[in-house]
Amino acid sequence: MGVRSTRILPLVLTAAVLLGIRTSAVAAPRATDASSGLRRAQVATQRAFKGTSTNVDPTPRHAVKGKRVVVISAGQSSISASVPTDAAVNALHAIGWHAEVYDANLTPANYAPLVRQAIASGADGILLITIDCRAVQQPLREARAKGIAVIGVGAFDCDDPHGGGARRGLFSAQISFGPRGADLGALVSRYGVDQANYIVAKSKNRAKVIDIQDPEFTTLYYTDRGFRNAIARSGGSQIVGTVQLTSADFVTNKVVPKIQAEMLRHPEANWIRSPYTYTTTLGVVPALGGKQTIDVMGGEGFEPELDLIRTGRITAVNIFSSEWAAWAGVDTMNSVFLKEAPVDSGLGWVMADADHNVPASGPYRPAIDYQAEYRKAWGVS
Repeated sequence: MGVRSTRILPLVLTAAVLLGIRTSAVAAPRATDASSGLRRAQVATQRAFKGTSTNVDPTPRHAVKGKRVVVISAGQSSISASVPTDAAVNALHAIGWHAEVYDANLTPANYAPLVRQAIASGADGILLITIDCRAVQQPLREARAKGIAVIGVGAFDCDDPHGGGARRGLFSAQISFGPRGADLGALVSRYGVDQANYIVAKSKNRAKVIDIQDPEFTTLYYTDRGFRNAIARSGGSQIVGTVQLTSADFVTNKVVPKIQAEMLRHPEANWIRSPYTYTTTLGVVPALGGKQTIDVMGGEGFEPELDLIRTGRITAVNIFSSEWAAWAGVDTMNSVFLKEAPVDSGLGWVMADADHNVPASGPYRPAIDYQAEYRKAWGVS
């Protein structure tokens, strides 16, 4: 893949970023002693290996007939957008609707015109894949005026404090995480907490971490907040350096030099945390240049990162199924058409390393057959 195809469109829970809920303030972390911090992280990591996903709510919600939905991808050349976009098309076909894909080609200036194109085409619904509400506020107001259902996948609504801070969101509904998702920001932060706990446990609470951040994405604000707070609470591990990257750094080939410069500033570093898959594959691994003295916590857990775990190049990832998220987005849209509240998607994540949850080949497949569960709920199985 060429340099221009590397604009990053992360889906950490990607759950994560699934539509905005106003979030409560998070208390400042309280440090503990190193031994109790280690024990706590070890217990939490064993839980993380079991994963947080649950079954899809089985409540019958028969598929509305004859809908036409436009899926707007932030950029099909990015794995973070193409995987959920393709999964959304599969889900739309499964539920019996017509699907069209509009590709923004990783150019934010294309977002608004594509939303307006979808409105003009007579679409019944629009699925935004990794496009935040704040990037298309006026076109979404126009869609709302036309009665078009809009659901975000990998996107924060405008009323999230860090996704726009508006008084009112513009998405038609949000994907449900049940009671655990009542505060979405706190839920997404726990993804980062699990990453931190793994590092604390693996390092015996002696980690010296270089934390890579990308301020462009609201979801990364929450995951990084959880990560940094958990490291601060550990009583032993530390964040010794921070690298701030943006999508432009990939285009201008600055990612590897930035990471290497921080490594030179902090020779004591023994861990690097990556925010998403392309930072891992195009930044961290090249920056290490075969040096295996630094462990790496990868990002989203797409197949390229799993390959790096299999070959011993990185240590672990916290996997969130963006494909499941896309099916949940279609299910949420069906609930909007039915004028019903969305039900619990069951979406969660699972920690993976060489000894846990990494298949011998290919991408990670959740143990729960969420597609079959959705088909049954829709009455199309």
